[in-house]
Amino acid sequence: MSEKPTFSSVIANRGFLNLWINQILVQLSYNSLNFALIIWVFRLTDSNTAVSTLLFSIYLPAVVLGLFSGVLVDLIDRKKIIMIINFFLSLAFFSLIFLKGSYPAILAVAFFVNALGQFYATAEASAIPIVVKRNQLIAANSIFSATLYSAFLVGFGLSGPLITHFGINFVFGLGGTLLSSAFLLSLVFPSIVTKPDAGGRKLITAFRKGRLVDIKEIGLFEIIKTIRLIKGKLPVLTSIGILAGVQMVIGVLAVLLPSFLEKSLQIKATDASYVLVIPLGLGIVTGGLFLGKFGTNLIKRRLVSKAIIFGGLLFLLMGIAPIISPAIRYFRHPKPVPFFYQQPLSKVLVVGSLLLGIAMVSILVPTQTVLQQNTPESDRGKVFSVLGVAMSGLSLIPILLSGILADIFGTTSIFIGLGTVIILLGLFGLKPSLFFAKKALSYQAREFLGLGHWKK
Repeated sequence: MSEKPTFSSVIANRGFLNLWINQILVQLSYNSLNFALIIWVFRLTDSNTAVSTLLFSIYLPAVVLGLFSGVLVDLIDRKKIIMIINFFLSLAFFSLIFLKGSYPAILAVAFFVNALGQFYATAEASAIPIVVKRNQLIAANSIFSATLYSAFLVGFGLSGPLITHFGINFVFGLGGTLLSSAFLLSLVFPSIVTKPDAGGRKLITAFRKGRLVDIKEIGLFEIIKTIRLIKGKLPVLTSIGILAGVQMVIGVLAVLLPSFLEKSLQIKATDASYVLVIPLGLGIVTGGLFLGKFGTNLIKRRLVSKAIIFGGLLFLLMGIAPIISPAIRYFRHPKPVPFFYQQPLSKVLVVGSLLLGIAMVSILVPTQTVLQQNTPESDRGKVFSVLGVAMSGLSLIPILLSGILADIFGTTSIFIGLGTVIILLGLFGLKPSLFFAKKALSYQAREFLGLGHWKK
């Protein structure tokens, strides 16, 4: 009988520890930048559409480069990928100090940063199953998820106060410094490589000899093979769909956040750090630690479905709050005020964000674990690159539409509609028989969803 994995045994793994430290530094700077740019662009333009265009430029690189990044990640030492990306990310952060007054330049830098981030995320996610044992995956993913959102907590949580007290340049400079540190630390990484398959060896030879036609043909072949692999596996396809949906919701939330706070709730957008970001991060960390300890014994599909329903209810509550709140009705100001002047609403937001964080990590950790367990090691980088494409590709149109619609109808109606759709999706995962008769689905689909749903 194998020894039960613990957090300490996973962290004691040097390969995992290296990835973990690098993740902390990169995610701290990356999340600080995202929050800073969202707030900065909203202040420059006073437009939800401008913010949605910024998010579009952030998500687009994954669609353009995603599948190609997966092919390369499976062939190149992941240490080298992470090291190079850390270096160029630090340069991009420092450049924003001089380019922050130009909206087009901000969009260009945002695109470049996230193009690099696409390769980084694929390399990092596909490296975890290489450096840890199979029975440690739940614990390792829980640590990474908890750390990812701890960095989200600190990065987003501190950005608002840092912008208020030190200015936007301080955030850019601090992020560049953290990424420079990540680059220096990555120099001592051990190699993180997998043995390439026959197609991979052909691609390496084509790269070395500069045969562009062969590179194109082999790359397209590998991409098509990966898509066929995913198409044939319902657990993999469903996991990608769920993770893509979470990414879409996060993108829409990011677009609506500044306007929702300042125009609907009359709270300063920089105070999102206190009433939304910090509670959300604490909820994610708390949920991640719980899943790391007890998640192995839970039924993943039921856990994810219930978490989706709960998350939808919270979005619905967020949309209704400005309508029913007496603070909005009677406590009006010509300008947004600090959150402590809106205590009833702030308390609702804090509790709701904490619970939303628990719901999010209860979706992400089991879903990513299923995805990793159902993909072979030699193709895992490609599969995660397809995940990146799906996550960003499915988000592009909703992100643009949410900004345009919010400028026309306001943010409240968007939150109510989004919450309703999320609840329905969660109900489908929990009780698919409510939506489809037995004859409407194939046996394979019913087997995946649970044959017991259609028993009489």
